[in-house]
Amino acid sequence: MYKMYFSTYRITMSNRLSKTHHYLFTPINNGSLIVFRILFGLVMSFEFLGALTSGWVKEVYITTQYNFTFIGFEFLHALHGPIMYWYYAIMLLCALLIALGWFYRPASIIMAILWTGFYFSQKNHYNNHYYLMVILCWLMTLMPANKRASLDVKWRHVSPAYTCARWYILVFIIQIGIMYTFAAIAKMNPDWLQAMPIKLWFSKKASIPYIGKLYGTAWFPWFVAYGGLLFDLLITPALLWKKTRKYAMFAMLFFHFFNSATFGIGSFPYMAMSLAVFFYPGEEFDNLLKTPKSFTADYKVPTLHIRRLIVGIFSIYFIWQICLPIRHHFIEGDVAWTEEGHKMAWRMMLRTKRGRSYYIVKDKKNDQKWTVTPDDYLAPFQVKDVAHHPDMIWQFAQLLKEKYKKEGYDVAVHGYCYCSLNGKPERLIIDPEVDLATEPWLHFKHHSWITPRPE
Repeated sequence: MYKMYFSTYRITMSNRLSKTHHYLFTPINNGSLIVFRILFGLVMSFEFLGALTSGWVKEVYITTQYNFTFIGFEFLHALHGPIMYWYYAIMLLCALLIALGWFYRPASIIMAILWTGFYFSQKNHYNNHYYLMVILCWLMTLMPANKRASLDVKWRHVSPAYTCARWYILVFIIQIGIMYTFAAIAKMNPDWLQAMPIKLWFSKKASIPYIGKLYGTAWFPWFVAYGGLLFDLLITPALLWKKTRKYAMFAMLFFHFFNSATFGIGSFPYMAMSLAVFFYPGEEFDNLLKTPKSFTADYKVPTLHIRRLIVGIFSIYFIWQICLPIRHHFIEGDVAWTEEGHKMAWRMMLRTKRGRSYYIVKDKKNDQKWTVTPDDYLAPFQVKDVAHHPDMIWQFAQLLKEKYKKEGYDVAVHGYCYCSLNGKPERLIIDPEVDLATEPWLHFKHHSWITPRPE
């Protein structure tokens, strides 16, 4: 009996896997992938060009003495100084090559490596759209996105193709769904549901001519807070369903244009809008791409071994993508206060912080003391972060430790860091009695020297 049951179960699972493989590896029109390649290259080009021409690269990498890398990536301190102009220029060139579909594969690999290096090299200007771009850069290295409307095809570097496996498109749709869904879940916290961060942001814009009156109304922050939550929660299923796709697209355009105009969050809104092409059948872009009216499917289904490898790799990848945004639930404390598990979790514009800090450095041998203010070492845009980001507070303490060590001192470092979260009164965010110079950094655990969030 058990043998019969096991045999039936095995046959059932085998049939399901066979149907899954058939669905994932069925050839479909690749128009949406080709259009996204062009949009992706253009958006990244504007990102790099803006950083070069606006003085952003100079501010972050040239005028600063020290950059806060992701902890464990201190070797990326080498990305500092005038060399970063060339670094960004190379990324700009790669982005243009991707848009043109010229030397697409090497350009996409080089840009993915360089952009990842940038991402881990500095935290003061951390944005979720930088993380999204890291993901997209690496996904694009795997995509056959230069098979149409590309110079690679025109000059016969690659053979043209009008189809691709369905999984190439599904990977982007699943990634988009993960991003928006976790962004919605993150908004389900008391401060956001009371529109507190929105009220604070809009209070600074009430004096803007004409539109400032809207920001100053009592109801508008509530509309934006709950409208943003519902948008993040519903946009993916609304784009997937053909009957609501048109309305969802209008909502997406309004949502992202409003965010761009209101918050000035760089290229993220335009990258997010570009991703919407994956919800449309590739055939809808055939006229734009000047595709022949009739063509045969030119995608060759890989062997069973390769199919299993692809499914296995992306199953692990998406499990990881789901685990990252929920990891803070397994770490003690409120992530909005402690920042532990905040990054790479789609926690987008959920809180506002301000603070001030100073540090007491003590010589362990003779109790000599020095009072240090971050202004003596850091750029103005960095000073605020070492008041309310515990990871950067810890890194600054290590910086002070090494600086005094070079002068022959063995020191203890104590931080007096006062933080206000979402307009609440300032409170100490770390225990000033703890010697930060001797504390280890724990990547997946709570640090006991971070104080609990005040009620």
